[in-house]
Amino acid sequence: MKRLFKSEYLAIIIGVGLLVLVVGAVLGPATGNIFSNIYANVPGSYPQPAAGSKASTEASATPASVVNSSGVLASPYRANRLIIKNGEMNLRVADTDQAVDRIVAIAVNSGGYVIGNRSWLQDNFKYAALTIGVPSDQFEVVQRQVRAVSVQALSDTSSGQDVSDEYVDLQARQTNLEATAARIREFLDQAKDTEQALLVNAKLTEVEAELEQIKGRMAYLKDRSAYSTMTINLEPQWPTPTPTPTATPAAWLPEKTFNAATGALSNVLQGLGDAVIWLVAFAAPLAIPVALVAFGVSWLWRKREKRVVHHT
Repeated sequence: MKRLFKSEYLAIIIGVGLLVLVVGAVLGPATGNIFSNIYANVPGSYPQPAAGSKASTEASATPASVVNSSGVLASPYRANRLIIKNGEMNLRVADTDQAVDRIVAIAVNSGGYVIGNRSWLQDNFKYAALTIGVPSDQFEVVQRQVRAVSVQALSDTSSGQDVSDEYVDLQARQTNLEATAARIREFLDQAKDTEQALLVNAKLTEVEAELEQIKGRMAYLKDRSAYSTMTINLEPQWPTPTPTPTATPAAWLPEKTFNAATGALSNVLQGLGDAVIWLVAFAAPLAIPVALVAFGVSWLWRKREKRVVHHT
């Protein structure tokens, strides 16, 4: 009897085990598909870590990368932040007019615009100063392109101001003021007399004025963060001055001085000899007749004086 009971008990266990195996083989793929469909609705291909776990914290703290319109990998935090960027560059250029044209083209091609443009002459050299506005996501790209226009970048500075927190605060204030204005309008509709209506309307006007200021500030922050300002100062490249050669002092050469002195003496003696030759060859023939005439006149004059003395 006991042996029969044990056999029946063993048969039941074996039957249950076979039933479990069959059910698992049939329902296993369906169960896997069910869990796959559940996880498909969750970001990622695998079950997400439990909330509050270290893996969950790291995953939530690491946002995906963002690629801007120029194809440059940008910070993923930039999409959720309002940052006002400003830049200033001092550049030395080969040709000021060509540099201005190229910078204007860079600003326009990036989706920006020219805010101001000024040029002037100084010491016959042309200088220029430009202020351009460019999309904030193109700021670094434009900065590199403008720098490439120059032959030398004298200075290049950039700064940024994160106004995201201020913008969020303004949004909260806007929501509160709009709710306050709505309640005041309800009070205005319930005013019992003109005096009460005027008081309520004055308060409504005050709230609406503050609301408009907040909206204006929000619009300004949004526009300034969308477009960055860049100031570019251009100065021409000065020509390289030609160095003036330094005169080398001449060394004292006594032999050269002696030769120069003897040469000068020879020239003087030669000149005197030439003069004597001219006197002998040219003046002597003319002097002889003149001397004879002078002698004859002198002789006749003396003879006349003797005759006068004899008669007296």
